[in-house]
Amino acid sequence: HYFMKKLFTILLLTIGFSLNAQYYSITYVNVPPENQAEFASIETTYWSKVAQAAIDAGKQSAWGLVAAVGGVPNGWTHAFVNVYETAEDLANAATNWDPESVLGIESSLLNTVELTDGGFNFQNWAVQTSISTGERPAGSVTVWNFARPDNLAGFIDENKTLWKRQFESDMGGRISWGVGLKLNNRSQNLSTVMTWDRYPSLADALEALNSYGGQLPRQSKMLEYDPDGWTAQVIVADVMWVD
Repeated sequence: HYFMKKLFTILLLTIGFSLNAQYYSITYVNVPPENQAEFASIETTYWSKVAQAAIDAGKQSAWGLVAAVGGVPNGWTHAFVNVYETAEDLANAATNWDPESVLGIESSLLNTVELTDGGFNFQNWAVQTSISTGERPAGSVTVWNFARPDNLAGFIDENKTLWKRQFESDMGGRISWGVGLKLNNRSQNLSTVMTWDRYPSLADALEALNSYGGQLPRQSKMLEYDPDGWTAQVIVADVMWVD
């Protein structure tokens, strides 16, 4: 079990989740430039310790803070990723943390919501499949690819079978890859799935994005399943992870 939790961190996507991690939440925040240094300092110095206590207590698997590289479509600058082994752990996430007993100070004194522009936006996801080379070098980044396929089941099934087999043979420069299904919030205007591609460096990610649009495998029905393609692609860089 200890080994699997350490393996999990290597596989993180930034999400590159290990097989024992089944659920994750992404919390998007928009932090004005003048507040970003203070925001990151409070989160990494204090709230990471609260997350670590919840992890040590077996209530979740990992916590991470990432920053968007460049602009993003809806204006968020940072995102938290909380990872869980079970749906029950995810459902109980709001009560998993006990900041005052961990830090010995009132949590209101460490409120980072006031440093954001509009508060926090939560999404819950379930891991469908993932693979990794086991590498996680400093400076690596992840591309988050969001979609709303016409055929959701077909999209996920093809990724689990055709694309996973292909990446197991040739990762194409990636060091991890996976697929997540959004659990909530869902609507006609929101993406329902995401995939992630982790690369050793920003240059590798940019090069991969520049080569997008190559020939699909003959067996692929992705143009039928997802004719509109990605609704958004965002590069994120690690700020801090704890497990």
